[in-house]
Amino acid sequence: MVASFMFFACNKGKNNESSCNGSSTRRDVKIAIDDLASEIDTIPIIISVDSIGMLDVDEADKDSPRQSVEKQIYQVTGLVHKLSKHRDGDYKIKLVSDEERYLNCEAPNLGCEYIDSSRFLSQMEVVRNFIEMHQDSLVGKTLTIQGVGFVDIDHKYPRNAAENEMELHPITAIWFE
Repeated sequence: MVASFMFFACNKGKNNESSCNGSSTRRDVKIAIDDLASEIDTIPIIISVDSIGMLDVDEADKDSPRQSVEKQIYQVTGLVHKLSKHRDGDYKIKLVSDEERYLNCEAPNLGCEYIDSSRFLSQMEVVRNFIEMHQDSLVGKTLTIQGVGFVDIDHKYPRNAAENEMELHPITAIWFE
């Protein structure tokens, strides 16, 4: 007897325009709709890929409130190692330094049902347009990215991320160097 299985796509993914990060993530912090989002300082701190990965941060879980390092916009310049679109509809730009350290920078899915209340919505729209316009030519180019600091949940597997799980999420500005 041959067993057959049918796999159904969940309600998140590249093909679902209303996809959002689920309740098992720090979605409200990621898209800046949490209670502390109004405290984010929008004057960017200029920092390197290497240095942002060495900032002292507390480990985060899905219920962690916004940390002090997440109340800041950072500006980082680096070489694009990889561009990918994730199951939740976010674009991820992975920057790499000369020392082969990585920083993940994410542009959230604009179709997310919660994103309209983000204070950074208009900037996120500009960023997504930039990425979509240049997606075939970003890898190998040097970009400057500004974004809100975000401490991702430790995924417990190697994934070429900052050692402290810092990311820029959401990206609020992006340009070629």
